[in-house]
Amino acid sequence: MPNQSQCVLETMLRMIHKASEFMAEPLVFGTEVLYASEIHMIDVIGRNPGIHVTEIANKLGITKGAVPKIICKLLQKELIHRYQAKDNKKMVLFTLTPKGHSAFQSHIEFHKKLDQGIIKKFDSLQESELRMFHDIMHEVEKYIDRIGKEK
Repeated sequence: MPNQSQCVLETMLRMIHKASEFMAEPLVFGTEVLYASEIHMIDVIGRNPGIHVTEIANKLGITKGAVPKIICKLLQKELIHRYQAKDNKKMVLFTLTPKGHSAFQSHIEFHKKLDQGIIKKFDSLQESELRMFHDIMHEVEKYIDRIGKEK
C-alpha cells in the first residue's frame, strides 16, 4: 500500500498528464482554432503590446528559437502584426491585430471559467495552508527545472 507522499505524487502526475492532453487539443478562441502554444503567445503579446522575441520567450518560459515558428503561424493567421522598433531597426516588435484581440479576449473569458473552480478550492484553505501548498509547488517546480537541465 503506497504511503501518503506516493499518493500525492500519483495525483500530481495524473493532473499533469490530464493538463498535457487537454493542452494538446486545439480550441476555438474568437474566430480561430488555436493550439495552447499559439493562444498563450497571443496572450503574452496582448498583455505586452510592442513586445520583442526575447521578452516573449522569457514570459512563456521557452527558448528564443521556439518563438519564430509560432510567430510565423500567428502572422499567417493574421492574428499579430510585426513591425520594427523606431529606435532600433534590428529589433522586431509585435502587437495584436483585431482578429488577435478577439482571440485574446476569448482566452481571458476561457480562463475566467477555468480558473474560477480552481481558485474556489484554494480559497477554502487557510492562508497558512495555501502558503505551504505554494511553497511545496514552487520547490517541485525548481526540482523539475533542475532535472530538466541535467538531461
